[in-house]
Amino acid sequence: MLVLGTGAVEPIPLSVKTCREGLGQESERRRKAAEQRAMRVAMARKRQKHEAEWRENVRSKVASREVDKDLAQSQNVCEQLDSQLVSTIHHCVCVCVSHISISQR
Repeated sequence: MLVLGTGAVEPIPLSVKTCREGLGQESERRRKAAEQRAMRVAMARKRQKHEAEWRENVRSKVASREVDKDLAQSQNVCEQLDSQLVSTIHHCVCVCVSHISISQR
């Protein structure tokens, strides 16, 4: 016995394909598109990682060159101060020796 009002209220929608794709081809196309998107995302992440490593490498090289430059400048200053000290000591020794020789006369 059939009771009124207990069946489906809305009809099942029909999906009519206008293209000539067979069954499963659309899902295969979607799957391939999703794989390609995932591959593009993975490659973009890999490229960004390599770019970040390259930038860090360049920063490191620049910093190293700056340290080397500062070291060379510091060494030059030290050498200049040493040579000034040696010449000052030589001058003092000469002056002291001349005073001593004058005072002994």
